[in-house]
Amino acid sequence: MKNSIRLILICSLMIALFSGCSSGSNNELSSKIDSLSKQVSYLEDENEKLKQLLKETNVTVDETTEESNSPTSEDQSQTTNNSNIDNLIELTKPFTVEDYAKLKLKSVEFASKIAPPNPDSFYSYYEVKDSNNIYLDTVINIKSLLTSAKSSDEFVSVKVKYDEKYDYNSFSTVEENGGTDFTYTNITSIEPLKSKNLHFIAELPVEASKDTKSLSVIITCDGKDFIYKLR
Repeated sequence: MKNSIRLILICSLMIALFSGCSSGSNNELSSKIDSLSKQVSYLEDENEKLKQLLKETNVTVDETTEESNSPTSEDQSQTTNNSNIDNLIELTKPFTVEDYAKLKLKSVEFASKIAPPNPDSFYSYYEVKDSNNIYLDTVINIKSLLTSAKSSDEFVSVKVKYDEKYDYNSFSTVEENGGTDFTYTNITSIEPLKSKNLHFIAELPVEASKDTKSLSVIITCDGKDFIYKLR
């Protein structure tokens, strides 16, 4: 652009010089040359200002775009991470669902046979029938924070997620008589401020107990999910 302006002005000067020579007026020619010189300087300055303005405008747009996009992505990432962290639970570390129940994850273990912890002479047990499968036994101590009795099978549900995509439901049983036997959760209530140990038993393929793929236990209590990562 700058070269084009110079070319136009040079042509103007030549025309002015020719006109001046033709008329024979040296004073008029000098005046025209001086005027055109000032125009050249002015237009060159304006051209530089325009180029600088365009450059600054481009930088400002780019920076604004980055600033408006980056915080949004970062905030979303932080929200997701915080949500996951808040939901994670640990073995033997109690956690509370306010005004509903206090829970403690006692153990999570694979076994082909699930028996009460202190079996009596006669006791109930659960044994897997398919040799290609195995049980995952999740034991949870549940203390009721309700003001009235509630059936023990209504406090919590447990699901197992294997390899981040395979879901397995569980059935439950509850320890009785100091862990000497099992009984049914749907006929056993938990009184206010009292607790019981429940076993949530899921049947998984044997390979899930041997490989290193991810395995999580998802405990749902009063509509809230809590996650224990076995691996």
